[in-house]
Amino acid sequence: MPPRTRRGPYAKGLARRTEILHAALAAYGRADHQPPSLKQIADTLDLTEAGLLHYFDSKDHMLVAVLQARDDVAGESFDLTSWTGIFAALRRTYETPGEVKLFVDMMVAAADPEHPAYAFFTARDARMRVRLRTVLGLSESEDDWLPRILVAALEGLQVQWLRDPETDILADIERLVRHLVPRDA
Repeated sequence: MPPRTRRGPYAKGLARRTEILHAALAAYGRADHQPPSLKQIADTLDLTEAGLLHYFDSKDHMLVAVLQARDDVAGESFDLTSWTGIFAALRRTYETPGEVKLFVDMMVAAADPEHPAYAFFTARDARMRVRLRTVLGLSESEDDWLPRILVAALEGLQVQWLRDPETDILADIERLVRHLVPRDA
C-alpha cells in the first residue's frame, strides 16, 4: 500500500496555521515596544480573533509558536555556529522591538511551569547553551558556566533595552565576550 500523504482539511489547517504565524511574526517585526493586538493580526488575514485562535490551543500557545517561528527564521538566515552569525542574528533582533517585547513577556511568563512558554524556554535555553558551547569550543565535560552567563546576560540586557532603548545590547555582549571568552575560542 502506498504511503499516505497529508491532504484535505488537515493540510489546509497546517497551511493556515503557518500563514498565521508568518503574519504574526511580520506584525511583531513591524511593531515598536507596544506589540500588535490579536485583532490587528487577525485583520491582516481577514479573520476574527476567534478564527485566528482556532488554530492554537490558546493565545499564549500562539505567542510561543511565534517565538519558535522567529527562532526558525534566525536559524535559516544566519550561521549560528560562529560569532559572526550570532552577532548578525542579534543585530537583526534589535531592529524589531516588538519581537523583543514578546520575547521578554513570554520569558517572564515562563517562570510558571504550567505556562506554555516554560517548555519553549527550557528547550531554547538548552539549544542556546549547546550552540554557545560549540562556538566556544567547550567539551561536554567542561563547566557550563560561560554559556549560562552569556544567555543570562543577553536576556537581562533585553529587559534593560526595553526600559532604555539607548542600551546597546550588541556592543555590550561583544564587550562581554571579549572579556570572558578565551582568545582562541
